[in-house]
Amino acid sequence: MPPKSLVASPLVRDSRLLSPKPFLSRPYVLFFLPLYATFAHIYYKQYDRYIKGSEWTFVYLGTIISLNVLVWLMPEWNVGIEAGFKFITATELAEATHILIKTTENNGADDIVEIHRVEEDGVLQIFFQFQKKRFLWHADEEVFASPKFLIDEPPKLGLLQKWEGNKGDLSHLRRLYGDNSFDIPIPTFLELFKEHAVAPLFVFQVFCVALWLLDEFWYYALFNMFTIVSMEAASVFQRLVTLKEFRTMGVKPFPIYVYRDNKWTSIESDKLLPMDIVSVTRTAEDSAVPCDMLLLDGSCIVNEAMLSGESTPLLKESIKLRPKDESLQVNGLDKNSVLHGGTKILQVTPPETQSHLQPSPDKGSPALVTKTGFETSQGSLVRVMIYSAERVGVDNREALFFILFLLIFAIVASWYVWVEGSKMGRIQSKLILDCVLIITSVVPPELPIELTMAVNSSLAALSKFYVYCTEPFRIPFAGRIDVCCFDKTGTLTGEDLVFEGLAGLSKDPKDIRHMYMASEAPERTSVAIGAAHALVKLDDGDVVGDPMEKATLNALGWIVEHKNVTTKEGLGKITIQRRFQFSSALKRSASIACHQGKHLAAVKGAPETIRQRLVKVPENYDAIYKSFTRSGSRVLALASKALPKLNQRQIDDLDREEVEEQLNFDGFMIFHCPLKNDAIETIEMLNESAHRSVMITGDNPLTAVHVAREVRILERETLILDYAENVQSNKLVFRNVEETITIPFDPESGNFEQDKIFAKYDVAATGHALNALKDHAQLRDLIRHTWVYARVSPTQKEFILNTLKDMGYQTLMCGDGTNDVGALKQAHVGIALLNGSEEGMKKMAEQRKIDSLKTVYEKQCDLLQRWGQPQPVVPDKIAHLYPPGPKNPHYLDALEKSGATITPEMRKLVEEANSKPEQAVAKPADTPRPTKDDLATLLSSAGAGAGSGDDDVPSLKLGDASCAAPFTSKLANVSAVTNIIRQGRCALINTIQMYKILALNCLISAYSLSVMYLAGVKFGDGQATTCGILLSVCFLSISRGKPLHKLAKERPQAGIFNTYIMGSILSQFAVHIIVLIYITTEIYKLEPREPQVDLEKEFSPSLLNTGIFIIQLVQQVSTFAVNYQGEPFRENIRNNKGMYYGLIGVSLLAFCGATEFIPELNDAMKFVPMDDDFKFKLTLSLALDFVGSWVAEHFFKHFFMNDKAADITHRTIQIV
Repeated sequence: MPPKSLVASPLVRDSRLLSPKPFLSRPYVLFFLPLYATFAHIYYKQYDRYIKGSEWTFVYLGTIISLNVLVWLMPEWNVGIEAGFKFITATELAEATHILIKTTENNGADDIVEIHRVEEDGVLQIFFQFQKKRFLWHADEEVFASPKFLIDEPPKLGLLQKWEGNKGDLSHLRRLYGDNSFDIPIPTFLELFKEHAVAPLFVFQVFCVALWLLDEFWYYALFNMFTIVSMEAASVFQRLVTLKEFRTMGVKPFPIYVYRDNKWTSIESDKLLPMDIVSVTRTAEDSAVPCDMLLLDGSCIVNEAMLSGESTPLLKESIKLRPKDESLQVNGLDKNSVLHGGTKILQVTPPETQSHLQPSPDKGSPALVTKTGFETSQGSLVRVMIYSAERVGVDNREALFFILFLLIFAIVASWYVWVEGSKMGRIQSKLILDCVLIITSVVPPELPIELTMAVNSSLAALSKFYVYCTEPFRIPFAGRIDVCCFDKTGTLTGEDLVFEGLAGLSKDPKDIRHMYMASEAPERTSVAIGAAHALVKLDDGDVVGDPMEKATLNALGWIVEHKNVTTKEGLGKITIQRRFQFSSALKRSASIACHQGKHLAAVKGAPETIRQRLVKVPENYDAIYKSFTRSGSRVLALASKALPKLNQRQIDDLDREEVEEQLNFDGFMIFHCPLKNDAIETIEMLNESAHRSVMITGDNPLTAVHVAREVRILERETLILDYAENVQSNKLVFRNVEETITIPFDPESGNFEQDKIFAKYDVAATGHALNALKDHAQLRDLIRHTWVYARVSPTQKEFILNTLKDMGYQTLMCGDGTNDVGALKQAHVGIALLNGSEEGMKKMAEQRKIDSLKTVYEKQCDLLQRWGQPQPVVPDKIAHLYPPGPKNPHYLDALEKSGATITPEMRKLVEEANSKPEQAVAKPADTPRPTKDDLATLLSSAGAGAGSGDDDVPSLKLGDASCAAPFTSKLANVSAVTNIIRQGRCALINTIQMYKILALNCLISAYSLSVMYLAGVKFGDGQATTCGILLSVCFLSISRGKPLHKLAKERPQAGIFNTYIMGSILSQFAVHIIVLIYITTEIYKLEPREPQVDLEKEFSPSLLNTGIFIIQLVQQVSTFAVNYQGEPFRENIRNNKGMYYGLIGVSLLAFCGATEFIPELNDAMKFVPMDDDFKFKLTLSLALDFVGSWVAEHFFKHFFMNDKAADITHRTIQIV
């Protein structure tokens, strides 16, 4: 028997070994072969006894085939059904060919995957791949598990520092880990189309088309089939293009030096294996780091924007100087020695001293490969993007139940036609076709088109705000959002901190808020700041590193030079000889530097951390930094100490702990992070529309609370739940910002005490508090009432979103960096903000137009050149990109429009060029490099400020955060949240009203095709055309309503199966049927019903046709007008000009026809004359039908519509 835990992975909830069933024993074969055999036997042997006619042959065989196809498709809709239909449970691994994987919550969809068996060199390897992870069979433990890597169980640093690379036969490593290939899975067109094509709605429509083909409507059927398939294909193609645009993250293989068997060898990067040593350099092609590595020696500058979305380059240093007896800490002290796959190397500093390895041929820095392929950081992140949450689509279950609901009425109508038609002696084959027509009219072919239009109109509107979407059917989710979660830095505030000044330098203990300008800094403080940084000057002259450090050094006048030198006029130069990088665990960084021949250690970090390292703590130390933190500033403490004169070897041997103790306080550095321009307006709008706005940040809780108060997330006095200071018992306390209120928190005390706090105060909680309460019953209640989360990890961000979802709330997450990826994916609506500007986006669009025009022009030139024809004149929009000459007469005008200054000398030189004989226009790339006093020199200098080059066009790099989120705003504006909510509401109400209108149309059609059809009602071509145009215009216009700028407190309906929607549909249908029955009865009083109606006769005008057509025309108008959803979510029907005037026109047509106000119109519409009494009754019926429908809709809307916001949106709670 297989073990209970067959797969050891946090991704897998349950698993089961499977072996395939024989094809003949599968339900869609086993149960249906006897049915086909039985039918064949009856057909050939007992036809006259049981079937008795060709029409019944069609009914019986069609039913069997339809059921067979339905059962065959069921495995496509559910993995559990697929496992039951196609497989049997295997008791032994040897018997199994597949394995059923059931995932844990929020980790993707369940799946059935194949088990592979590969034998190499007599070793049998059994494994399967799930979500791009390889799971190997461990016979000793009887479990499938991912292969282990050297760093999974952290080794001693001494082992890694002396590692000599892989040696000997590496086939076992290749079998274990596979190649370092990194292919992002992009489904093919057919795979995506299959996903769309097996949806119940699509399958039902194909079934309907197949039935229509059996009737004389086959042209109509083929046209509808073409329409359905075309719309789905267009949707698939759009989704495929979007996915390809987003998933261009794979690293192409390139040659790299690897140290194997004690020598350097060049191999392709996709052949790298864990525990290889490679030479890290910046390649000529600027290739990305091919996998995760650990820097063994030297240093390098890395841009991790491709991984994190944050463009600040980082200095990475090796583990060479770390203590040998300590274990590797990839998420702690050694985090700064890790090179992540997918990041870019900007500059490498090779080892300065000889190591145990031979120098690499390309003079790179040695690094140890830690993980390859999809096991790398980038691979794991991409798997989060692809698999962590199932792709959201149209609610197929609701669509299916909607169809079944309408089918009930269609079946009743079909039964009526069958019974009444049989009494009238109609041919059974004709009756069967009539019944088929009624059933197939239940779902008109425009349903999926209309549902798609509802979403596409929102997509088009969002694109105008530079917001785009990878999962369009998440848009309606935005219409029901309860909780909006925001990251702080880079989302509500800008990314760049502004250096405000220095504090804590006054000798007066009462002088807490005094801030010194940079120019007033004492020499000791200025030197410490010049030494305590990790900025590096690249070979091209750019200074890279933390923007906060850049701002500080610029303010104090320090200039960063090459080779770790910093200079300042009057203070000379500082040479940094060793750095201890910032550690989130230690909350500090340090440097050893030499200034004026003397060595010093400079340290900076969180004030509470530096405090413990000082020789003497100033009396007002805590009061100063907490005062600035409470006002929203970022505060770093600065300290230093003198060191004896040391050589480089002695410096390398120094222990970090020794360097960072016994320090002298040098002041506080105060930074301010300004709010984004639209942050306050956005949060206020969300507050006014009954949305809960929550901040989730890794920053200090005091800073977080201040910013939250600035943007109006917090309104009342705030208590922060955190560990009690100086208490070792891990007790939690509620403490206000000023620390004047302290309330002990006991989770065991019950909810009453908490409720009193929640009723009176706004609450913030730290990551420590969440950890302490993670498995406690009180946690959900805390999350329900918390407004700010501070000092939380990326995993905790994801946990908060999942908990809110589990509690039944609709969630939105807005963030910008790697820390937000998991939360962005788990939220119902995840929004990633990039750092573009509206001006930059316009420049990019203009550049794309220029590039397109340039490509077309050059292709035109090439084509004419082949035919020996003269080249065309350069278009004026791109004339400045080509050299002047006879074929480029617009050169100066184009150059001037692009911003260049035209001098008389330039005009003269251009005129000379234009007067030369005609010659082929040189392509921009073929233009010779300018030389001194040359025309090209003048023109290139003129164009330098013209903004025409590629360097002036902002390049928008998509980090993984943008790829992970269903929505990405190319602008950094927080207002993307309200834009998406507006369009979500529009899409949701569009979808709901589409369902209502189509349901009423279908119900009326079912009645018309049954009762009215058997009564002999037929419409003329002109009348049918009028109805068709009305429906088309209204359906096209109905989704064009624009959302109102102000967000309302009310919420749209989430679905159609509720008392309001169903009650409204059925009551409006009842009103329409009553009016139809009444008018029919009145008509029969004037024109008695014929005893035998000829159903096959041609259309001829009659009072019955006239009255019923006019009534149904108004019913179509009322269906659209009454069910149109306008305020408070979008503009009312009067502002939707096309629909409004269309409905007014058709209403006038109906009332003119009913009153014979324009006799010529009645003649054109084939209406018959009516007496005054009938005209009055008809006109009154038209008015009552509209009024009755309006009353029915508003009655159910007023009493049964659930438009209230969720309880979490209320700030106060009632204490009973």
